[in-house]
Amino acid sequence: MARVNLQGINKVRKRLADGSTREYHYVGRGKGPVKFWDSASGITAGSADYVAAFAAATPKGAAAKGKFRAVILSFLDSGDFRGLAERTQSDLRGSIYHARNGIDAKFGDAPLAAFDDPRIRKQALEWRDSIGGNVGDDRIRHLQRLVTFALDRALLRHHHLRQIKATYRSNRSEVFWLPDEIEAFETSAPPHIARILVAACETGLRPGDLVQLGRAHLHPTPGGQRLVVWTKKRRRLASIPVTPRMAQLISTKPADQNVFLVNKGGAPYQHENYLGDAVSTWRDKLKLRTELRLYDARGTAATRLLEAGAEPKEIATHMGWSVKHAAEVIERYVALSPQMTDGLAAKLARQGANCLFARDIEP
Repeated sequence: MARVNLQGINKVRKRLADGSTREYHYVGRGKGPVKFWDSASGITAGSADYVAAFAAATPKGAAAKGKFRAVILSFLDSGDFRGLAERTQSDLRGSIYHARNGIDAKFGDAPLAAFDDPRIRKQALEWRDSIGGNVGDDRIRHLQRLVTFALDRALLRHHHLRQIKATYRSNRSEVFWLPDEIEAFETSAPPHIARILVAACETGLRPGDLVQLGRAHLHPTPGGQRLVVWTKKRRRLASIPVTPRMAQLISTKPADQNVFLVNKGGAPYQHENYLGDAVSTWRDKLKLRTELRLYDARGTAATRLLEAGAEPKEIATHMGWSVKHAAEVIERYVALSPQMTDGLAAKLARQGANCLFARDIEP
């Protein structure tokens, strides 16, 4: 990981009673230092979260006055930011404080007047293009958000970054786990890893919701059970029937285990990324298609709804998709799934047999 050269950090190492050593990082010295990092915190020194903690501990006075960094610090300290979903906050901090091409590194020292100058648009687009792909689009979108905040707070007079079109287009409606791939993964991956894919395919939940899924989300129904989840990304209340496979997964967990997905040691995963990383690692070990990701299990869950007779609108509502995207997933699944092809062939065969029978009995 690239490290950033931050100024004014005071590093202190202390030996604890058990003999271990812990390191603390402070802003400032003397009587008023502010601790912003602890080696036991789980945050990597030099990471976006580390830089964000440093910025939060740095006095918001003359160092940022008149610069775009003042907008950044004001936004991160605002109710606008605190009201965002945890994942969105993390993404924004990553964009702002990325060590190589973050917003603060590129624009933090720029005078506020530079953003009232129309030429800032060209500079911002060149910066976006130098990053490229979906990451570049995310960076410019987050910069737009900061400029909008500054405009609302009368820190800027103009918004020269409006209506910037995304350059990256991703359509993963054609990527989903086929039944034989799921079976191969469940059979060969370690049980605690296989359960991740099973839960994703059976519920259609995103990794951010799967990582916290547990017994608290279970609710009885007249015919069985359901999972009621307030999703993190779209803040949508999802009601998901507990399928037999999901019920089996739940039944194998100890009654005192609050979450359904745990690591090899039986502890909950600390971050949603660990789920996707674990699935991708075993995908490669089993030599499955390299384009498959845990997130693509959502498409697999949608096809299960299709096979159960759900309409595109029902699937879209359940998955939190647009009807258009649901239709794209269905269309691609029907085209690629051998099971759907066999089912269609069987229907045609039955229709053909009925037609022949009808001709045989005609007078």
